[in-house]
Amino acid sequence: MAKAQTLPFSKFLVSLGDGNSPEVFSAPCGLNSRSYNRTAATNETNVPDCDDPDAPSWLDRDIVSMSAAISGAGVVADEDFDTWELWFNSGATKNIKVQLGTRVSVGPYKCTKLNITGQRGSRTTFDVTLDSDGEIAPLATP
Repeated sequence: MAKAQTLPFSKFLVSLGDGNSPEVFSAPCGLNSRSYNRTAATNETNVPDCDDPDAPSWLDRDIVSMSAAISGAGVVADEDFDTWELWFNSGATKNIKVQLGTRVSVGPYKCTKLNITGQRGSRTTFDVTLDSDGEIAPLATP
């Protein structure tokens, strides 16, 4: 049996583009968890069995749209929190680079959720959601 090759947390990065040309990407400090989710919206069609109209039919699905979302949570790193705050308040679209080992995806996202949580005796934390704003390239090795 061959052991699976796995990736450590440090090989899954979310980096924000600066909007310059050439664009420079940097990963703000503080995220302790990250997720990258892709969704396909579908329309369903109930297709009957022509030989047996009383038989249960099967659903055929057609993909009509796709989207991606990135979310993360962690501690408020005072040196980088303004990056998130300014972006959320601007409503602007930024290019985001997702890296998974040697695979990379770059695409446009909006910062759609920014929550800050504090509890006495603990460090202040935050969570953030980025939703795609157009076509997102698949994760691929450049």
